[in-house]
Amino acid sequence: MARRRANQAEAPGGDSFLDVVANLVGILIILVMVVGAQAKRAIESATPLPTAAIAAPAPLVIPDAESAVAAANAVEQSVQDLQRQTEREKLEVNLRKQERDRVQLLVTVAEKRLAEHRQQLEGSDRERYDLEQTLAAARKKLADLDAAAQAAVRPTLVALEHLPTPMARTVFGKEVQFRLMGGKLAYIPWDEMLERMKADAPQTAQRLRDNVRAENSLPVIDGWGARYILVRSDVALSTRLGPATQSRVELERFYFVQADDELGEPIAKALAPNSMFRARLAGMEPRSTTVTIWVYPDSFEQFRVVKSELFKLGYLTAGRPLPEGYPIGGSPSGSRSSAQ
Repeated sequence: MARRRANQAEAPGGDSFLDVVANLVGILIILVMVVGAQAKRAIESATPLPTAAIAAPAPLVIPDAESAVAAANAVEQSVQDLQRQTEREKLEVNLRKQERDRVQLLVTVAEKRLAEHRQQLEGSDRERYDLEQTLAAARKKLADLDAAAQAAVRPTLVALEHLPTPMARTVFGKEVQFRLMGGKLAYIPWDEMLERMKADAPQTAQRLRDNVRAENSLPVIDGWGARYILVRSDVALSTRLGPATQSRVELERFYFVQADDELGEPIAKALAPNSMFRARLAGMEPRSTTVTIWVYPDSFEQFRVVKSELFKLGYLTAGRPLPEGYPIGGSPSGSRSSAQ
């Protein structure tokens, strides 16, 4: 009975301790809720800082390395040429001075000998000698006067136009081609005709089964027709099973045929505004386009005029001279254009 009373006496104290713990936990929960609410209000009321505008980076301009190298090489070559020319002029001046000294020495010796010879002459001979010397001096003076009179008449000066001629380089980029013949400039549909030939060649190659050579025509484009020739070449091969023959189809030649008698524009009209020539160049970038002109002997002078105008427009120009009557075309053994 005594132990039971003791346990009953301790029970109220245990309940009080649990009440205190429960109260503390409740207070902590309330504090957490209060702090959370204050933090939420602080976040909502905070104004975001303005984000600094980041300027777009300026585009990186990469200079044309090839043009810079070409310009540097041209300047260096010009300096070397000037140095060589200066050295040649100095050498020529020294040679002229030495030659003048020798001539002056000869003149002095001759005058001295003439004076000695005159002293040895008698009276009549001396007078004759003096007259001959006077006549020779008069003739020399007359020749000098004639030379001065001719020099005073100045000839008509002809202005020569100079075009800078950089080192030629082979054309590998965009290329547009024209023909200059009879003083007329005509567009050549080179790329368009090549595409037609590529599409037509497989059908023409079928004829090489029974023939070693086949020729075919292409439709007219911009006043030009074209013809091409395919050939079959048989190559003997050695295999493990014995000798064998391999056949290959190759392009022998490709050339244009004029289909319009009125093809082309006169030079004056072609270089004028709104011409067909300028219309062909309008959509092409000068820095990446080369203008190739096939020139015939009757239009070499006009080619210089066209080249000068293309130089002003910023285009590289490649000239392809042809003999009279020779068609425009190409072959696998041909060469690429060289532009300047």
